[in-house]
Amino acid sequence: MTDMSNMSNWADKLKKREVILFLILFLISSLSFGLGYLLAKQEGAAPIIIEKQ
Repeated sequence: MTDMSNMSNWADKLKKREVILFLILFLISSLSFGLGYLLAKQEGAAPIIIEKQ
């Protein structure tokens, strides 16, 4: 009986760790995407002009 309770505690800890890891990765990726989007928007690069010859 104690083996099953130990296994369920281990599984709960593993699930919590996976959820926390997923949230951290999601927040970091969202933050990097948002910052990249804002910085690219502020660049205001000149348009490319193609000349015909």
